[in-house]
Amino acid sequence: MKKRFLYAAVIFSFIFCVTGCFSVFSGGTGGLIVDSESTSTPKTGIANVDVYAYTSAGDRNSDFDRWQEGTVFTPHASYYGHTTTGNNGNFTISKIVWKSGTPNFGKDADYTDIYFIFYHENYGIKKGATVIVSDSTTATVYAELTKVRKVTDLTLNLQDVATGANTNETIYVEVAVPQTTDSITDAEPKIYKADITGSGVISVSYPRWQNASDKENGIETKPDVVITYRQNADVITWQGCYNGNSASSDYSFNVNDKNETVVNKTINGKSYSVTLYGKKTKFNVPSFSGQWGLKNGVTLNLLRSANGSSYTIDCGSVETEALTLGTNGTQKNGCFSNLGLGKYWFDYSYTDKTSKGYYRITDGNSSIDREVPTDRAAVTIQKD
Repeated sequence: MKKRFLYAAVIFSFIFCVTGCFSVFSGGTGGLIVDSESTSTPKTGIANVDVYAYTSAGDRNSDFDRWQEGTVFTPHASYYGHTTTGNNGNFTISKIVWKSGTPNFGKDADYTDIYFIFYHENYGIKKGATVIVSDSTTATVYAELTKVRKVTDLTLNLQDVATGANTNETIYVEVAVPQTTDSITDAEPKIYKADITGSGVISVSYPRWQNASDKENGIETKPDVVITYRQNADVITWQGCYNGNSASSDYSFNVNDKNETVVNKTINGKSYSVTLYGKKTKFNVPSFSGQWGLKNGVTLNLLRSANGSSYTIDCGSVETEALTLGTNGTQKNGCFSNLGLGKYWFDYSYTDKTSKGYYRITDGNSSIDREVPTDRAAVTIQKD
């Protein structure tokens, strides 16, 4: 029994000696991350920079060396603090814990080296270092990062060729932006997606330089982006088309088997504007009104033709009636209105800016034919 007690005492004393040789401390750090190319005074801070703090230079260097250009940084080694910068580029890591067997100020206080990795998608990664003191926050870190990726605000205007104005239809747009460089040849394009009504802005990013020589000579990438747009609906009422710039003034629809229009553009600069063209496929039947002889109660039928020769498509009917004019009770007979109102049709093949409808009004004995442009909402008929 005494031997067991003696053995336990020895083990306890050993553990106490080993652990008792170390003191545990904590402190904080903070600072400012700015854009190296900023021309303002002070330089503009960078928001959303990931800040990783390590107590081991080896661990920090291992993570730094593992990162590959064009990929998202993910730490593998042990880091002791992480945060992201605010809108003005400032950051604070309030508590980093370390232990020391030989504290610099006795067992009650110490300082230690902290090693950083700063990462941002558009700036890449950079190393940093500082010294922190226990029981305080040392906000002395300052780092300047240089963009390795370019951001372009791409303004997309969805213009209707019939009106020259932006459409009020909601159109689904995808922008495929190349991410390759001379050293990264297998990178997949980055796809940006948006639903746009009339006009919208998509911010796209891509590698700033293709190689070290371009970087040295200030030659920035001008990517060839692929823009795909379509109406994301069960019933297509607006489709992409040519803009008529060719010698034949071609405004025909320009879509693939998915009803998509594909446009290739080379973009550059902080902002770039692209106009995407389209036109309607759905048209309202105009509202016909007027006078049909002098008889009331006559049934008028409105028929439409797809080609102007065979009128077989029913667009509704009304009866003529008397219309009271003014305040003295005078009546006008044979009047009708709203014939065709609420009816519509589709045209997926016309090649001009607008289409036209072929209509026939008939009472069974006589008829009147009209060719009406699709941008005309009402038609007046007078039949003696």
